[in-house]
Amino acid sequence: MAEQVSNTELEHRNHRLEILLKISRMMNATTNQETLITNIAAEVAEYIQADRCSIFFYDRLTDELYTHLATGLDAGQAIRIPCNVGIAGYVFNSGEVKNVRDVSQEPLFTGEADKKTGYVTENLLTYPLMNKRKKTIGVFQLLNKTSAPGYFTDEDEAFLQDLVDQISDLLDLILRKDELAARNAILEAQMQQLSSLDYLIGDRTTINTLFKYNRKIHYWGGVAAMVLLTLMAVTSLVMVRSDDFRSTMLGLHTGTGFGLGFRYYIFTDTVSIITLSVCITGLMMYVYPPLNRWLKAKKDRILKEKLQEGTRQAGKA
Repeated sequence: MAEQVSNTELEHRNHRLEILLKISRMMNATTNQETLITNIAAEVAEYIQADRCSIFFYDRLTDELYTHLATGLDAGQAIRIPCNVGIAGYVFNSGEVKNVRDVSQEPLFTGEADKKTGYVTENLLTYPLMNKRKKTIGVFQLLNKTSAPGYFTDEDEAFLQDLVDQISDLLDLILRKDELAARNAILEAQMQQLSSLDYLIGDRTTINTLFKYNRKIHYWGGVAAMVLLTLMAVTSLVMVRSDDFRSTMLGLHTGTGFGLGFRYYIFTDTVSIITLSVCITGLMMYVYPPLNRWLKAKKDRILKEKLQEGTRQAGKA
C-alpha cells in the first residue's frame, strides 16, 4: 500500500514537472506575450482543475488592481478594484497566500467582482506575484475547484509557487508594457492638450491671424472714421450756417439725397458703424495681450505638472 501511495505521489510530481516544462517550452516558443500568458493561464486552470484563472496587476496610476487576464470573461470585459479591498487586496499588500475553502466564511471576501460579472465564487486560491526585486506587482487567483476535495490544496499552492518563480520575469515585463501603454495614452492626450494651446498662442495661428487683421481693421477703420467724422462736422456746420447748402447737407444725412427716402440715414449710419468697429477692434487689442499671457502661463503650468508627475512615477518604479 505504501509502495502504491509512493508511486501515485511520484506520478503526480512527474505530471507537475511536465506541466512546468511545457510552460517553459511555451515561453521559449511563443513571442506574443498576450497569447503566451493566456495559454499559461489555461494550462494552470486545467492542471489545478480550477473553473477560472485570473491575473491581477497593480496600476500605479490609479492605485487599483485590474485583471490583465481572466478566463471566463467576455472580450473587453475587465475588473478593477481598489488595491486594499477584498482578498486580492489583502494578498497584494501582505504578500501572504490566501487559500479560502468557503468564501461565505471569509470576512475579507466582498463579492465585488461577482457583482460585476455575475459569477458565483465558492472557494479560491490567491497567490502574490513578485518581481526579482521582491516587490509585489499583482496577484494570481484561481476560483472554484472543480474536482475533489472541492477546494484548493497545499499541493496547488506548491505548484503556484513553482509557476510564479518561473514566470515572474514575464509577468513583470507584461506589467511594464501595460504601464507604458497607459502612460503613452496619457502623454498623447496631454500632447494634444498642449498642441491646442500651442495652436492658440503660436505665431501662425487663428488668434494671431485674427489679431493681425484686427489691427489692420482698427487702423483703416480709424482713418475712415476720421474722414467721415470730419465730413460730418463740415456738413453740420454748413447746415447751421448756410441756407443755400442746408437742404443738400440734410439730404446727405437723411438719405433723401440718394433717392432712398427719409427712412435711410446713409451718412450717419456709416459713421456709426465704422466708429463702432473702431471701438471693438481697439478693445480687442487690449484684450489679446493678457489672453496670450494667460495661455502661455497655462501651458507652462501643465508642462511643470507633467514633469513633476513623471518624476514621482519614476521614483516609484
